[in-house]
Amino acid sequence: MRKMTGLLTLKGVRKSFDGLRVVDGVSLEVKSTKIVGLIGPNGSGKTTLFNTISGVYKPDIGEVYFNKERIDRLPPHEIYEKGLVRSFQIPRLFGKMTVLDNMMIAGRNQIGDGLTNVFLRKGKWKAQESELHEKAMGILEFLMLGDLSEARPDEISGGQIKLLEIGRAMMSDPQMILLDEPAAGVNPILARQIFDRIVELRDGKGITFFIIEHRIEFLLNLVDWVHVMHKGRIIADGPPHSISEDGRVVKAYLGA
Repeated sequence: MRKMTGLLTLKGVRKSFDGLRVVDGVSLEVKSTKIVGLIGPNGSGKTTLFNTISGVYKPDIGEVYFNKERIDRLPPHEIYEKGLVRSFQIPRLFGKMTVLDNMMIAGRNQIGDGLTNVFLRKGKWKAQESELHEKAMGILEFLMLGDLSEARPDEISGGQIKLLEIGRAMMSDPQMILLDEPAAGVNPILARQIFDRIVELRDGKGITFFIIEHRIEFLLNLVDWVHVMHKGRIIADGPPHSISEDGRVVKAYLGA
């Protein structure tokens, strides 16, 4: 049996719906402190693969390991607690709450989660609330959202919401973040800002990123490694420069 060297390892993962095999025997590794891309034509199975990694779907066949621990039998919240975070696993944005409050509510293991704790452990709850406030504001400043802390989500742009999703993921102190099209619908300047923050988080915090992105012109300048998916299978993987010249990849996109 080959030794696992990745932070995330998939072995022969399959997932079907109504007899249609959407993910077809995917095996791959994502190494720690790397930014890894997952690209492929629409309908190639990328989002289903992310859903399977994060516990939303259980694989029909195959295994998923995080930190060398098998996680494909775990529910999403337990995978989240282990430090593998997908942005939508965090509670949805609350439209009537401020950006800052939306950040704070994404913190893990909050004492105030239970009504009893609010009264019986009031001192500790207040101390944690202060810590969460400081942590959230620090992340917002890093993401260049500090001036918007008192705004509501419907008062900020789509690109700023994408940054807010990354910020909410950061509140859980993740080892790895799964991002599904962080630059979708975002203007090029803000898309560049989003990717710059991702690089800084990798370099400064040691966070690993696995990213689905259709805007390949941005992604290939960002990632350390790329996996290419087509019709449920990984058809190529390698450093960005080799992927952009791979005939199988060109054929998959042109054929689609």
